Order: sequence, then C-alpha cells, then structure tokens
Amino acid sequence: MIQFQGTRQEFGEYYGLRLREFHHDFFHHTNKDTLRRQLRLYEKFYPELVAEKNAAAAILHQDPQYLLYEDLASPIDAQRRRVNPHQHGCTIFAIRENGKVFVGRNYDWLPEAREFFERYDIAIKDSNRYFAFSDESVWGRHTGRRSRKIYAEDAINEYGLYIGLTASKIDKWNYGLTPSHLIRYIAEHCKTTRQALNIFAKVPCAIPKNFLIADATGNLAVVEHSSRSYEIIRPDKSGILVHTNHCLSPKFQHIDHVYEHNPRSDTFLRYQEANYLIREQMPKFQFTDLWRILRKSHYVYNNDTIWSLALELTEQRFNVYYDTATGQKHTKFSF
Repeated sequence: MIQFQGTRQEFGEYYGLRLREFHHDFFHHTNKDTLRRQLRLYEKFYPELVAEKNAAAAILHQDPQYLLYEDLASPIDAQRRRVNPHQHGCTIFAIRENGKVFVGRNYDWLPEAREFFERYDIAIKDSNRYFAFSDESVWGRHTGRRSRKIYAEDAINEYGLYIGLTASKIDKWNYGLTPSHLIRYIAEHCKTTRQALNIFAKVPCAIPKNFLIADATGNLAVVEHSSRSYEIIRPDKSGILVHTNHCLSPKFQHIDHVYEHNPRSDTFLRYQEANYLIREQMPKFQFTDLWRILRKSHYVYNNDTIWSLALELTEQRFNVYYDTATGQKHTKFSF
C-alpha cells in the first residue's frame, strides 16, 4: 500500500521519484495539438493536477510537456486510434438496504498483473483524504510499456463517497479529463453523490466509461458517459444498482459495440447474476452477503479475477480481497 500525506507539490515530487524508482518508460514525443487542447481544459477544471505533473517533471529534470502529454493527453490519442481493445469483465454494484449502503466490485485484472496492484491512501493538503485502487495501467499486455503511473479505477473518501468505473464499448472520444482523473477529482472535492453529479454536469470527460457513485446517505447513481454526452441511471424501488460492461440507457444502446468487441462477452450474464444473487439476500442484506456475490458466483467471479472490493459506506466497513487465484486473502482498511 502507498501512503502519502502532504502538499500537492510534495505529492508531485513523490510521484516523480516513484516513476524513476520503477524505471518508468518516459514519453519522448508529444502530439502538440492534443496537449494544447487538453492543457487548456485541465488548467480550467483541474489546475492542481497540472501543478502535480510539473512538480514531478522538475524533480526528475524532465521536460514537463512529456509527463503532461502522457497523463493528460496520450489517452485521447490512444482512444482515437482504438488501441488496446482488450476484453473486460468487471462488475460493480451498490445496494441501499435497512439504513445501510453496500458496494461490491470485482476487477477484471488478470493474475499476471498481480505485482502491479496498488492501494493508495492519499491525503493531499486542502483536499479530501481517500483510498484509491489501481493496477496502474502498467501491465505490458495492456500498454506495451513499462510504467508505474497512477491510474485510479475506484476511490472511497473520508466522507463515505465512493466512485468506480467499468469499461464501456462505445468508440467515441472527446477533449476533457480522463476517467481516472475524474475519479480523483471527485474523491478530492466532493462529499456526496449529488456533488459528484454536478461535476459531470460541468466537466467534460474524454473517454467513454461507466461510473457508479454511492454515498453514505444511500444516494446511488450510474453515469453512462459516451464522452460527448451522458445518461444517469438510478436504482429501482428495491435500492439495487448494478453495472457491468454494456449500456443500460436506451440512448446509448445503438452505439454500444460490446458484441462487436467480443461476441462471447458475458457482460449480460454478469449483470443478471449479480441482480439475482443480491435479490436472493434481500431483505436484511448484510455486509457478509457481499462475499457470496463477489466470490461464490459463476460469472461475476471468474478464475482470472484476483481482486475484489467490499464496502459498507454508512458505518465505513471496508474490505479488499486480493490474490484470490491462490487463496482467499483479505485485508481491512479504514480512515
């Protein structure tokens, strides 16, 4: 686990030194037009992140444009070229039941990437403290490069606000914050789901993703983002919200290429199985019921998925299950 407490400048320096320690493959080229457009947006909406990357570049004696391009702009060029169209099998769900709020998450990271898995405990001055979870986008089969860059796929902050993403199969792109940076921004600045949704209303997202958001009061939402527009999905009266890798909104279903990417995708099976297993435990859903869904399912869990997250936001009970391909290990964490 990575633990950090300090200023934004210090975090940028820490980040830069960590890249060097792990022999990061630094970029030595930029698409100047993409970087220029992205910098304009980041300086408007997330200037703290620009300062963070500049601090990293300074301590590394690197030209800052290369670090800025890598983190802020290169994901757009990759999306535009449709590189790395690897398969995805992540499932995420939230449950509002009996005055409590539960979140379960299975990651689709494969066993070969186990050494890159990270849990971050980050407390940057003047921002909310949060835990984030990532495989750092570093596994060679994903990127073709050696890297230790931070790539948050989930975050839970000190106010009990959770946000996590699942992959989308919409082939669009836009100028805006990358999905990982949106997650960090919301974790650092928001306390509630309502505040997080207000961020999506004003901050552009560069790459299509599905974001599940839940807070300690039980306000649940999924944002299906096409990069050009988004739709909000709410739970039904049962208080259950599930998302996998296909679009639920009718508005986006005609541009969802999930079956073109993988004709054997199990996204619909995972969605239905998670719904079924959750409803089977209702009413009086308990924290321990998350384990049954995350680990004793047939499609939500698969032998290649080795990390899972189980959260209860109201009383802040947090578990992460790890390396489950070799055993049922877990650890608790808290603020």
